[in-house]
Order: sequence, then C-alpha cells, then structure tokens
Amino acid sequence: MTTSRVADPETSVETARLEVLRLAMAPLFFQAARAARDLGLLDALYRRAAEGADAGALVGATGLSRYAVDVLLEALTVSGLCQPVASADGAPGRFAITKAGVFWLKDELSRVHADFVHHVCYLGAFKLDQALREGRPSGLPALVEGYPTVYEALGALSPEVRRAWDAFDHLASDSVFGDCLPLLELRGGHLVDVGCNTGRFAQALLAFDPRARLTLVDLPRQLGQALTAVGAHAARVAGVALDLLDPSAPLPPGADVYWMSQVLDCFGEDEVRSILSRVAAAMGPASRAFILETYVDQQRSEGARTAIVGTSLYFTAIANGTSRMYASTVMRRLIGEAGLAVAWERHDIGLAHSLTCCMRADAVAQPVKP
Repeated sequence: MTTSRVADPETSVETARLEVLRLAMAPLFFQAARAARDLGLLDALYRRAAEGADAGALVGATGLSRYAVDVLLEALTVSGLCQPVASADGAPGRFAITKAGVFWLKDELSRVHADFVHHVCYLGAFKLDQALREGRPSGLPALVEGYPTVYEALGALSPEVRRAWDAFDHLASDSVFGDCLPLLELRGGHLVDVGCNTGRFAQALLAFDPRARLTLVDLPRQLGQALTAVGAHAARVAGVALDLLDPSAPLPPGADVYWMSQVLDCFGEDEVRSILSRVAAAMGPASRAFILETYVDQQRSEGARTAIVGTSLYFTAIANGTSRMYASTVMRRLIGEAGLAVAWERHDIGLAHSLTCCMRADAVAQPVKP
C-alpha cells in the first residue's frame, strides 16, 4: 500500500496545477485589477451593467488604447472580475462585470485592503524571505530608510503611503469603538490608552463619556499626533511618551481601565508578555484591562480570516519583523503568563473583532459575562 504524500489526494492534478499557477502569477493579476479600477475600465463595465460592452466601446469610455483594453480584459476575465457575454444578436466580443468585479470597484473594505497592499506592502514584500530569516522588517527600506520599525517611520512616509496606512489602520477599528465603549463601564473614570496611535479611540471615548479622564501612552511622535487630535477635550487628557518595547518603562498606575486596541499584534510574544506584565503591575485590585484584537481563530468568514493572515505577512516584512495577528488561544496564554486573568470576552464585534476584559489574577474569583 502506497502512502500519499499529500493531505488532499482526491484533488486532481489539473486543479492543483491551476491553483499554483494562479498563485505564481497573482502579483501581476493584482496589479492588472488595480490598474483596471484606477484607469476607469471597471467603472465603464459597471455602467453598462449586464449587457456589457465590447473593447471598442471601452476604448472610447476610458481613453486607453485598444491594446491596453484587450490586455486588461483578458486579465480581469482570468481573475473573475468580468466575463464574456453575448450581445442581443448573439455576437461575441462583449464583456460584463461580475459580482467580484463590483466588490473590487465599490466595496470600501476591498479598496482599503488593495490600496494598503499596493502602497505599503507590495515593494517590501520582495524581502519577505530575508525578513523571515533575520527577524527584522527587511522590506521597510522600500518605503523609507533608516528606521527600525514602521511605527518610528510613520512621520517620514510619503503622503500617499501614509494615507493608505491610516485608512487601513482606521477602517476596522473605527467601526467597533461604538460597540465597545458601553462595555467599558468607565462612568467618568480614568482610562490609560496603551498605544494610543493616532488618537481615534481617544476622540470616540471623550465624546461618549463627558466626564472621562484619559492618559495617552505611545512613542513621542504618535503621542503628539494623538494629543493634537483630542482638540477641545485636551483638559481631560494627559500624555506619557513611552517606548512599549522598553521592559523597564512602567505604565501609569492606578487607573480604572487600561485599554489596548489593536496594539498587542504589533509586538512579538515576549514583548506582549512584557507589556501585559507592566499593565498588571500598574493595575489596582478593581482595575480592568481591555484587549481589542482581530484573532485568526475567531472569524466567521473565510474572507476575514484571509485578510487577517495576510496582515501577519505585512508585520513580518514591513512593520517590525517579529509580530503577527494572534490566535485567541495564544493571547489567553500570554494573558495568564503576565499575571492577568480573563474576566470575560466577546467575539464577533464589528467586522472581525474580539474584546477581552482582564483583571489581575488575584482579583478574579470566576469568569463573568459583560
């Protein structure tokens, strides 16, 4: 009896070869799809709906050459963004946009991810193998030279790259803050925003709770941006410039809530453990720590899981070379190793998020529901 070397022996050779050829040519098809979107070809197809258009009409609608239209139509057909259709008299040569093509053209989530991959990740991904070997973001110099991680480099990114980075960073988090704020039960208390980034959560909380007091913690450049963003609420906000990678840097003590929104995925496991340990050391017996993350193993759709796994590769090649999008099981282990305990957690918040409430391990009697 021969033992199969593969996990899917029922897959045909033709199917397997098709999949790997699609993978091999994927970067070129991605750029063709992006060009078709940005050069107006997909929009021209969208405007002609199910009846479609022939190449000549698309030349007139876009101003592209016949060569460019033909090449892009072939690529879009292979990618599933358009398909050939017959005209009313049965003549061939017309093309119509597909549902996938409409998503590529119109869906904000798809557009933000595509722009992020193109502007932030594409060139640096060429160095992914080097980043994996060396444990550093070897692709970051494709965007900007002289910085150890993307976070120190944010202020030096070109405007186009920074816009794509900000849009990607803000899209998912902005959609869930409204769901999370009531669960914090802050009620005018003091919250420490660990890794405040651009201050989006701070703005949302200050508007939601008119009595809340905030301390924002981040690198000096990001902290300055966040403090500027809070504007008229500045009297209720303090700032602490701090490098979370410094294991000797303590966090402000005694706050009611410690908030970490999509920050722990920016660090490797040892660094996450260090940050959480310092959060635990700063907490009082009644303090709570909240972790908002998108976990690989808590997604209700394959599309969300695919995007999250892809984001890990961005962290490897571009951001810092050591972090990733975690599984919830890994995060729970790190929480325990840091001297914290999970009080409760909720999944399926917003697009793809999970919210975990932690307390000091010596302060939790048993898990409770929010």
